Amino acid sequence: MSQAVYSWWILFFLGTGLAHAQERARLEIPYGSETVVIKANRIFSGGATTAEGNVVVQYEKMTLKTPLLEYDRDRQILTAEQGVEVTEGIQWLKGSRAEFNLADKTGFIEDAEGFTDDELFISAKKLLKTGPNTFKAEDGWITACDEAIPKWRFSAGSTKVGINRTATIRNAVFRIKQVPVLYFPYIKISTKKKRRSTGFLVPSTGNSNTKGRRISQSFFLVLGRSADILIREDYFSKRGFGHAFTFRARPNNVTSLELDAYAVNDRQNQGGTSISGTGERVFGDNYRLVADFNLVSSFVFRRVFSDSFQDATRPSETSQVFLTRNKGPLSFNLRSARDETVFPERNVVTTQVPAFSLNLNGLRVGQTSAYFDLNAGIEGVSRADRTIKTSRLSQRMDFHPQIYFPISLAQGLKLTPHLGVRNTFYSDSMSHGGEGSRSISRENLTRNYFEFSLSADGWGLSKINRRANGTSWKHLIEPLARYTYRTGIDNFSETILFDENDAITNTNEVEYGMVHRFFVRRNNRNGRTNHELLSIKVAQKHFFDPDFGGAFEQGSINQISPFFSLTGFHYGSLLRNRSPLTAVARISPNRRFSVDVHSDYDFEFRKVRNLAVTGFYNKGLLGLATTYFLTRKLEDLTSINNQLQGSIRWGNLRRGFSLSSIFSYDTHSRTLLNSRSQLNYFWDCCGVSVQYQRINLGLREEQQLRFSFSLKGIGAFGTLRPADSIF
Repeated sequence: MSQAVYSWWILFFLGTGLAHAQERARLEIPYGSETVVIKANRIFSGGATTAEGNVVVQYEKMTLKTPLLEYDRDRQILTAEQGVEVTEGIQWLKGSRAEFNLADKTGFIEDAEGFTDDELFISAKKLLKTGPNTFKAEDGWITACDEAIPKWRFSAGSTKVGINRTATIRNAVFRIKQVPVLYFPYIKISTKKKRRSTGFLVPSTGNSNTKGRRISQSFFLVLGRSADILIREDYFSKRGFGHAFTFRARPNNVTSLELDAYAVNDRQNQGGTSISGTGERVFGDNYRLVADFNLVSSFVFRRVFSDSFQDATRPSETSQVFLTRNKGPLSFNLRSARDETVFPERNVVTTQVPAFSLNLNGLRVGQTSAYFDLNAGIEGVSRADRTIKTSRLSQRMDFHPQIYFPISLAQGLKLTPHLGVRNTFYSDSMSHGGEGSRSISRENLTRNYFEFSLSADGWGLSKINRRANGTSWKHLIEPLARYTYRTGIDNFSETILFDENDAITNTNEVEYGMVHRFFVRRNNRNGRTNHELLSIKVAQKHFFDPDFGGAFEQGSINQISPFFSLTGFHYGSLLRNRSPLTAVARISPNRRFSVDVHSDYDFEFRKVRNLAVTGFYNKGLLGLATTYFLTRKLEDLTSINNQLQGSIRWGNLRRGFSLSSIFSYDTHSRTLLNSRSQLNYFWDCCGVSVQYQRINLGLREEQQLRFSFSLKGIGAFGTLRPADSIF
């Protein structure tokens, strides 16, 4: 119920007399610090004080209307005949007759109905006022639908309603139209402004052919205005019990924290525990503390029990806590991190505890055109994989200054030479034994190198082509060139590879390419502007030293820096003088449609190594998106991958019919890895959703059917949870 209803009762706690007036009578009665104003066609006194004829009572923001108002001073009973209506903003309540006892503040309204807020509508044969702020509805129902026969309603013989609190319904029957669907022995519905409140959530259930019937019950606990916790218990008929909790806190506008945990005691020995969380604290003077972690006891557990396909197939977990300060060209970071990546024989785990880094970027040297960069750090690092394991934290100290300066030439051509040196100290190193064995040595290792690079950019050719109809398009050609020489790394095989900073090798290479860009004129809110319709980039590297100073290892994957700076696809298993030719294209006719294409062509095999296509199309009710990846096995240590992902959407998710579907398909093995389809229909006061999902991941092959029924002003019932996007 609302404050409007409560205010209506206050109006009749009056003990003063009414005066007779001619024409439109008016009476003002002081009540507390406010004034009650009564207007009627006639106001007179007899055995009882009576106001009749279009009676209007105003108190604060509330207005009461009734044809006839009578007050018995002796019994202190007030009666409104021939109908009564109370309004306050969007809130109102009306009935055919009302009677109230001002002495004990009780009474009733017959044939009562009205909105408690802008959502919930209540109707009752008789609405009893049982206390200052409580009511009891007899033979009534509650809905959010504005029609004679509502699409849904909760009906009951008895309902207790608290003003700006809750409506408690016992032995409630949920009806669709006039058909009873569900029975609830006890249900509580909020009638006040929607806020977080402690209580049990609606139970949910589902079915999986690998985990059996699932029954879930959640409890939400409010911990003040800035924190809450959600506790959930799951029961899987084939697996056992699962335990989950989510803690959220926002103590102030610069601090936030969210923690999630889930554990399963699995009868089939695939259980485990996962803990994740994010937190942030912003301090003064540009300092910021961030925590972002994902910890899982077993990747098998995550694959079997994750709700989403993306979580189940994620190949790595990264956890980190860092303190950073960025101000001007200076950046300071203090970081601890753990990375784990899935591999068939044994996962690769690397840690940084702690890592201190200082970065100075783009600092101009005096009044010259030269700029200075500095990257320096001190770290404790470790690594464990199938062949090695550091028994303790290794020390890594790094110092890397660089200087560069642009040189402007004719026609906009700009040359930018970079000069830099780097010194890295390792407290441990790699030792090689017979038959390719490796082990960790306590011998120190120092890596020193000099690096020079020269890049050319800023120059291009352009032509404007004009059509006969007056339109035009522009073609821009931009050549790319960069030469890199790095020397001094003669001990690469002794370096423990903790991260990409350790995969740097000697090189003598040149990268060259060309970018074609096509522009058309388009209208927008700011007038006419250039729009890039199509861009095509073609690039390649030539290696003058294909052995990279002895760092190349025949018969190995060779994930070294010269190989992964041009394309994200692997090609380092073969000794070569030139990289594959990389082509990247984007076509974007308008903001609703865009396609990106990436492909590498290998001249050594005269074949395409890989292909990646990503695109989307959105117009009106239709939405399409797709991603396609292809990698080919051209030499040893490479593999075939051929996967297609896509999504389709149709309709308006707020009203009417809509559908959506996503899928992940491995065309090489002809296996549908994941699919999820959902149908929705939403009316003005309710909606229904049905979802079918199929997952096939080897360890986990299951099908799930979920549903949700949403009620305006109350919430959702069912087993359907918000879905993740694959894009």
